[in-house]
Amino acid sequence: MGIGSLLLGCAKEEMDEIRLWTFQRNAGARAFYQRHGFTAEEETDGTDNEEREPDVLYHWRRLPERTPDLQPSDG
Repeated sequence: MGIGSLLLGCAKEEMDEIRLWTFQRNAGARAFYQRHGFTAEEETDGTDNEEREPDVLYHWRRLPERTPDLQPSDG
């Protein structure tokens, strides 16, 4: 496991939700985030970023923990 995966894992342990941007043409970054459970939420043509480069917003959210089904008591 690389340092990027380790750092992202630490962030995911501390946060319930993460949103981040990367450039659309950065296939390596996009594959990395998708591999770690992020989904693309929005794509832009880049007119609103400093680099004027088309980008994509990724989102990850912690899944709620499952609780055991409550069973009625016999009493």
